Amino acid sequence: METVLDYVAVTMRSLMQRIDNALTRADGVLACGLRWPLILLAAAFVLKAIYVLQSADALHVRVPIMDSRYYDEMAQDIARGNVVRREAFFMGPLYPYLLGFLYEVVGRDFTVIRLVQALGGALTVMLTFLIGRRLFRPSAAMAGAVLLALAGAMTFYETQLLMEGLGTLLNCTVLYLLVSGGERITPRRAAVVGAVLGLSALARASILIFAVFVAVWLFRRRPRTARWRRAGACTAGLVLVLLPAVIHNYAASRDLAPVTTNAGVNFYVGNASHATGTFVPIEGVDLLRDITTRDYVEQMTGREMSPSEVSRFWFARAWDDIRKGPARTLGRMGKKTAIFFNGYEVPQIESFDLLAHEEPWLRVLFVRLWLIMPLALLGMLLALRKPERLAPLYGYVLLYALSIVVFFVTGRYRSQVIPVLCLFAGYALVTVPHHARSLRPAFAFAAGLLALGLVTSPGLFAIDEDMIVFRDQVRRGRRLGELRSYQPALREIDKAIAIYPGEPEGYVQRAIIHRDNDNDFKAIEDYSRALQIDPASPSVHYDLAQALRSVNLPEEAAREYRRAIEYNPRMLQAHNNLGITLREMKRYDEAVAAFREVIELSPDYRKAYNNLGASYAEMGRMDDAVATFQETTRRFPDYATGYRNLAMAFAAQHRPRPALEAMRRYVALSPDDVEARELVRKLEIAAQADTSSVD
Repeated sequence: METVLDYVAVTMRSLMQRIDNALTRADGVLACGLRWPLILLAAAFVLKAIYVLQSADALHVRVPIMDSRYYDEMAQDIARGNVVRREAFFMGPLYPYLLGFLYEVVGRDFTVIRLVQALGGALTVMLTFLIGRRLFRPSAAMAGAVLLALAGAMTFYETQLLMEGLGTLLNCTVLYLLVSGGERITPRRAAVVGAVLGLSALARASILIFAVFVAVWLFRRRPRTARWRRAGACTAGLVLVLLPAVIHNYAASRDLAPVTTNAGVNFYVGNASHATGTFVPIEGVDLLRDITTRDYVEQMTGREMSPSEVSRFWFARAWDDIRKGPARTLGRMGKKTAIFFNGYEVPQIESFDLLAHEEPWLRVLFVRLWLIMPLALLGMLLALRKPERLAPLYGYVLLYALSIVVFFVTGRYRSQVIPVLCLFAGYALVTVPHHARSLRPAFAFAAGLLALGLVTSPGLFAIDEDMIVFRDQVRRGRRLGELRSYQPALREIDKAIAIYPGEPEGYVQRAIIHRDNDNDFKAIEDYSRALQIDPASPSVHYDLAQALRSVNLPEEAAREYRRAIEYNPRMLQAHNNLGITLREMKRYDEAVAAFREVIELSPDYRKAYNNLGASYAEMGRMDDAVATFQETTRRFPDYATGYRNLAMAFAAQHRPRPALEAMRRYVALSPDDVEARELVRKLEIAAQADTSSVD
């Protein structure tokens, strides 16, 4: 037995020595010059470009939804010349502005756009090699770059209409600037680092936590005499790049929103009482049409909300849940951390794992996260012997992980650390010959890798595959609905319902397609089915009421509004629409009571004042109508409709002079209303002819 073991040991030592010699020769070839970086750039671009061309006609490419739709619509608007937005940025502005520039240059050609993004992904592969060559042996850098180039998920995310590829490229640029500066980083280079970090924050603001680390790291570098200048230059570069976004947000919304206003809703998704650590849609919010959730929040609060107010609404909800279960929140944070460092490709808008079965080239790009992650963690452990040299890489991985774990984890959010994880994985691979020269270290190395493989196994946190397919079918249906292909859309959602017939969301989504197709009666059937499964859903009761109103069934609509209010007493839009429905039924006393209930719940809900005044007017109580409209204009001096209604009420009382004054205020706020200008002219004539005393 000992003879066999000795033979195995000698053979292994000889084999490992040969491999190590080959790696040493490779190190000599790869150590300097641009030949190999450019070869990597070209090869990676070819691999990514093939996928772009192969998937050009895919439904998920042709019809952007959710985040992609937000970027696409904003970019189209920018390309039309509307560079300054009407409100604060919800998502990072850098990507849609670049996308808008490309739309202006090449048109809205998704294939060309995706090829440009594929080039960005190839540059990331090249930068990964250059970073690795500075910090590890060149063969480790090459191994990491090859892993990255063959990682199908990275190519998938980089070529979507999303900012992931851009953010990853910018972050790798920051790391390259840090590690290629040698022992002494000049203030000028530090300023460039800060500026690139600022650009990255304009893509995804959560990178700012790493920016703090970079400033501290630069402060601690030699020479000590320049530490303040380095840290200050980095901070100045960062602030100068971010400042236009801050100014824009304040000018657009009169609101302090440093970069974006999506933090609140993301925080709620990741930390609400029902949160799982990954993306779970918010009940009652149609993110395909209300990506900012502003419509939903305004429906809940009964008033117009600024972007930062919407964010604060979700933060408040999340903190309420956190205070009720702090231990649960801590446990979930631990779970999210484990998910971040797990090998499972967590889906959100799209499921990479599903599409990898449908798109052959993603199978050619065979490297998966379940392979990268255990090797990367092992490499991080093995490289701890030189923490100062590798501090930027460790800091980036750990702080970026924290910036995501605070919210929720998805595969595409995590993708920005994959290049660095690939470098650590490459380092682990090239250390195999060193650790496997004798049996005991070889067994220890293998045992460590096996243990890490088990704790990062995708099966530990995999989402129910049927639910992934269910959501994918629903989104296919909604995409087809966007194309007005209603029958194929319904077939896709029928497939989803067949998977989970007891899931109300399927019926709600099918109802939305029916309503888009002007088939309200079918929509009513599906909303009713959803309520049979979950009768306590206020948003579905509300949507059913809206559909019932559309087909002139006011009694039934009023009943559903009341049920929505029963399950959510603060659903102000339901109170308001109940009042409108009762007014249409000429049940004025009940309508007045409903509008007064809205005003009591939310004194800032201006629609309720107008509707209350209109009810008084229809009842013939013109003095009450005028008083209500005057209260509307007093509370909301910028609300144009209030002045118009006040003018009409004065006119009904044959008081042309105050009617003229109110209508002029309306025209000042709505200068494009040609009909109102004509009314002003008529009221001027009436006022001149009026011989009554001045009001």
